[in-house]
Amino acid sequence: MNIIIFTDATAKARTLSSRQLLALVLCWTVLAVLLTIWIIAPGSQHGPSNVKHLLPNPFNFSIQHSQKHLDALTLQLGEMQARMSRLDALSDQLAKLAGIKTEDMPTAPGRGGPEVNARSLNANELEQHIAALAEQIAQRGDQLSLLEALLVQKNIKNNLLPDSAPVYASYNSSSFGWRVDPFTGRNAFHEGLDFTADVGSPVFAAADGLVVAAEGRADYGNIIIVDHGAGMETRYAHLSSFVAKVGDRVQKGQAIGKVGNTGRSTGPHLHFEVRLNGAPLDPRKYLQHDKHA
Repeated sequence: MNIIIFTDATAKARTLSSRQLLALVLCWTVLAVLLTIWIIAPGSQHGPSNVKHLLPNPFNFSIQHSQKHLDALTLQLGEMQARMSRLDALSDQLAKLAGIKTEDMPTAPGRGGPEVNARSLNANELEQHIAALAEQIAQRGDQLSLLEALLVQKNIKNNLLPDSAPVYASYNSSSFGWRVDPFTGRNAFHEGLDFTADVGSPVFAAADGLVVAAEGRADYGNIIIVDHGAGMETRYAHLSSFVAKVGDRVQKGQAIGKVGNTGRSTGPHLHFEVRLNGAPLDPRKYLQHDKHA
């Protein structure tokens, strides 16, 4: 087979034989192979080190997007771990305030060991760690809610116990129990404590409660009765005047009256009683920790 080639309109025709045509095709083939090797050869500016920019744009964007997603997950995991550490520290502090031993509280199982073949986490592993940490944070939140409830109960209980001194006095002139009655000279049971103090000295509520009586009686003189709930009440007798009135809610340490010498009394003092369901209790058992009692 012969091929006729015209170089231009006025040129003479050239005829290529089959052998010449085959040689021409082989030359072009070798040239194409050499060009391909040059493009992908190591160290070439078009080699593997720069192959990323030769990739289609959508694929390149997918790689960048995946890396940003990993970075965001890693940052989220770090923030959650820091938050978990703060919750653990706060939980320990609240447990101490509530009087609970930290070893009695449920905690995450201990983990450790030497680091072997450390590697970066992939997206699925990061998401699993984040989910597990979120569950632990939720558990810590439940623990903190429980501790808060215990602290509130403890605070309420403490404030309702009549353990605060009702008056500033260095000693009590008559104790709880059997004694010689100062008026009859007979042995009689004294249902409270007597604190010697000047007339007009402030009288304080021994605990939080509701004033249910502020009146004058023949034996107690001017008396205030405070109900602390659960059958507990305190009485403050022989007052010269009232500061609180019936219906007032008073707090521990709040002034409710003034020392006097009214009723069945031999001199200025405060008669203080603690009663549970009407039965008298020894106030010293509650006041023994108060430095003013």
